[in-house]
Amino acid sequence: MATETLISWNAPEHFYVEKHPDWYWAVGIVTLTLAAVCFILGSIIPGIFVVVAAVALVLHASKPPRIVYHEVNDRGLVVDDILYPFLTLDSFWIPHDEAIPKIIIKSRKTFMPYIVLFIEEIDPEKVREIMLRYISETEHHEPLLKHVLEWLGF
Repeated sequence: MATETLISWNAPEHFYVEKHPDWYWAVGIVTLTLAAVCFILGSIIPGIFVVVAAVALVLHASKPPRIVYHEVNDRGLVVDDILYPFLTLDSFWIPHDEAIPKIIIKSRKTFMPYIVLFIEEIDPEKVREIMLRYISETEHHEPLLKHVLEWLGF
């Protein structure tokens, strides 16, 4: 059975903040401090893990986001070739007070409770009308950890 594309758009996969040299210095100082504490306390493996995790984090945070294809079809939501069927989605919310329009989707999955997608390329009201055909609209807010990480520049 063929699926019918109801609306599609391209958007960055996450919010990107340009990193300044001070940001790298701060991450480096915090990393070295945590690693030094681990080494002083005799915890060699956690100390090595802190350094490796910080390097991976800096490499990932420094890379600009990819532009990802998004689609709402009659079966679900497609994000870069991954289908999220409407049966696994609980509800959605489009905040109207955000500078960059986005849709917050609550999933029924345990390890991925929220999906946040940017919708700056298209009319948010049109996305809302289409989504209302399949799932309910309930006010959602992004998790606090996501706001903290964005504030820290990740």
